[in-house]
Amino acid sequence: MRLFQLGCLVSELIVLSSLSVLVMAAPLAPQSNNSTKQWTFDEIQPSKSIAWYPCLQNYSCAMLEVPLDYSAPNGIKAAVPLIRIAALDNSLNGTYQGMILTNPGGPGLPGVDFILQSGYEVLQPVIGTNFDIVAFDPRGLGRSIPLANCSAPASKLRRRAFGMTGPELSSLYWDQTLEQAKELGAECGAAIGGPHGAGQYMSTAVVAMDMLSIVNAFAASERGETVKGSSFLNYWGVSYGTFIGETFASMYPDRVGRVLLDGVVDPRDYIAGLDLSQINLVDAVTNTFFEYCHAAGPENCPFYTGNTAKDIAQRFTDLFVPLNSTYATAQGWANATVITQSLALMKANIRGFCYDPITFFPPMAQQLVAYESAIRNLTVDGIEAVSSIGIDQTPIPGTIVPIEEWQAGVLCSDILPLYNQTYADISSHVRELEGQSFLAGEMWATIQAMCTGWPIKAKWRFAGPFGGDTKNPILFVSNTLDPATPLINSQTWSPRYKGSQVLTINGIGHTSMSPVNSCAFAKMGRFFQTGKLPGEDSFCPMELGPWNITLTGLGSDGFIQT
Repeated sequence: MRLFQLGCLVSELIVLSSLSVLVMAAPLAPQSNNSTKQWTFDEIQPSKSIAWYPCLQNYSCAMLEVPLDYSAPNGIKAAVPLIRIAALDNSLNGTYQGMILTNPGGPGLPGVDFILQSGYEVLQPVIGTNFDIVAFDPRGLGRSIPLANCSAPASKLRRRAFGMTGPELSSLYWDQTLEQAKELGAECGAAIGGPHGAGQYMSTAVVAMDMLSIVNAFAASERGETVKGSSFLNYWGVSYGTFIGETFASMYPDRVGRVLLDGVVDPRDYIAGLDLSQINLVDAVTNTFFEYCHAAGPENCPFYTGNTAKDIAQRFTDLFVPLNSTYATAQGWANATVITQSLALMKANIRGFCYDPITFFPPMAQQLVAYESAIRNLTVDGIEAVSSIGIDQTPIPGTIVPIEEWQAGVLCSDILPLYNQTYADISSHVRELEGQSFLAGEMWATIQAMCTGWPIKAKWRFAGPFGGDTKNPILFVSNTLDPATPLINSQTWSPRYKGSQVLTINGIGHTSMSPVNSCAFAKMGRFFQTGKLPGEDSFCPMELGPWNITLTGLGSDGFIQT
């Protein structure tokens, strides 16, 4: 099972562990019309009402017609792809409760794939089998119409999203990155930037409008008319999907139903293009690897060394010493480009492991040992080969590989304009992010740098204010050590939405889906079933982590406090 996460570049899939908790009933084939034909999205005629068709064996699919531009509702149309895991007729959870929308994060990730990857294994066991669980591909992405496809330049660097010090990336890296951003922007400006293209309509504000259209269409459907409160949004937003939820709740507070925001983005920080509240725990989560590796011992963790977790941390620091990209570039070394790209790949790959430590820390230990050997005879292909050791890369049927313009189209529509800025303009911010995290700072800035070449201006952009007196309270969910969306984000923004509450998970990794905490999933499921917040019982203790070890006493720096 795989799940896309915020901050991962769109080529990266985050593998999650399967869940065996809270399963209420075995999944059955979805409710649909009587046809046995398995439809594809390109065969389904978009319609203003939701018409479900059997698809992909165990799902239902639809194409909802919406205005391309909501200021011209009678003008050109767009189509939003929907996929559904239908509620069971005889659910052990009780009577039919309606529809819950979901979004996996990104930005720039297809929701349809989220259901295919995680619907039966994660979402339904937590939510229950008496809800229709629905996801959609946001504007310009996946199977949506019109699609943002710019034939992105093949020359772009291959990049993956994923108290520590190490070498910084050189000016060569940033020259290449900004040049590739210009190439991508030029291609996309020509291909999708026109009045009928997807480019102007990929902002989160438009996604929120589409979500309201989906809710309205469901409420007007035969199935929706049987449910009380069907005109309210029920929603599980993960990572960047929380920004979608925050935007919807701020734009349409009177339409908020049971909304759960899991791994919370700071909306003000995000739209400013700063992301200063996103990466400040990446290195701390990496430090937990050293503690878990030490606890696992040399028989289970091949990167084990010395007598303490700090000894393992020193071995990790030493790994990067030969990869001084800045020095190699300044000295004009023939392999400066190889060093630069290898350093970027390693930083991104290791950062990605921090998103799901239970799954990725064991193969991370294998890869770190292999990196030590690969660096002695350094090639980019060699580093890439190491980065796949121990990782299941088998694609799930029906899923598609996201492309870079999807992330750029959303991000550059949402944040303050960076178009035509040079490295001199952004270098101080790059250094600021680098100061927050050795592993993530420059990688995060690389994502934002795509917008320096993005010429398309969003038709709609919601910049706040964020917050409001929502019809129903929102449940914010955060881990104590999250490498992309720190707990402080939930603590800061929950009070802005009247009556809302934070559920805190003492765990590591990105969103509730990383620690797989049974206490948290039980409380989240109860919220979806009843709408009730946890109240005073709003903290879930640490459970099993990597190598089936439970550590206690982890501090804010990721090391055990003594």
